[in-house]
Amino acid sequence: MPRVPPRPGRGLLTLALLAVAGLAQAQQPACTPRYPPPETMAAMFDMASVTSQRLDALDGVDVAIAARGGQDLSKYGLRHSHLAILLRDDAQQWQVYHLLNRCKGDTSQLYREGLVNLLGESSVSSNLRVGIPSAEVASALRQLLAGDAPLAHALHQPRYSMLAWPGGDDYQNSNQWVLEMLAAAIAHSRDGSVLDARSKTRHWLKDNGYLPSRLHIGLGKRLGARFFVDNVAVTDHPASERISGNYSVVTVESVFNFLHDQQVLQQELSIPHRHLPSPAQGTTP
Repeated sequence: MPRVPPRPGRGLLTLALLAVAGLAQAQQPACTPRYPPPETMAAMFDMASVTSQRLDALDGVDVAIAARGGQDLSKYGLRHSHLAILLRDDAQQWQVYHLLNRCKGDTSQLYREGLVNLLGESSVSSNLRVGIPSAEVASALRQLLAGDAPLAHALHQPRYSMLAWPGGDDYQNSNQWVLEMLAAAIAHSRDGSVLDARSKTRHWLKDNGYLPSRLHIGLGKRLGARFFVDNVAVTDHPASERISGNYSVVTVESVFNFLHDQQVLQQELSIPHRHLPSPAQGTTP
């Protein structure tokens, strides 16, 4: 995959915050970049280094599933909000494959980036949850993401919604793409099945007992999202969910629960977040 070089003059800051390489040859969405303060940047690099070291210490492991914080979902009992697939490349560097809705618009793109990009500012607020898939599933994931990764694109729906319905093809959220990639990998590792369309992964997940999370969204927030938020749509959900406000959604927790039910995780790790130093106490003259 071709690399997108950083603009000159920004050094590590630019390298950390820009997409290093895209799975898709598409123009980056236009939005104003926001650079974290130096202390947060240092924490991001520190946590990325610790994550790489922890993964490197695992014998024979070159694929992982990682979940970071970011959006606060604690009121729904959820600790993590975003999933990604990690692969170690030929240069022994960990690459992050994930779907991002960069500018809170109604579309998404697939990205291949470094660990710093994945962790972002969640480095100072949330642990990283890491699952190590079985050797068979890991091998299948490597195959699916090799080269131009045609299946990764086939399972990508650019129309984005944070609350995308798991039972339809109209929209997709970031965790949903990872779940469907995992479904394709598990199916292929078991009997050679090729799930090369979203309809196929959806039926496979249903047949194999995947259960999405149920999030209750109050009427006020639903109306606000409908009229003022581009990256949330609920028109794909059944009428019963739109009336009750209880929406089925692919979440980090539901994906990890499914992987455990399928017995395809060898182990889990928790990488602690970095603690920012306390601000210096001022003195009274």
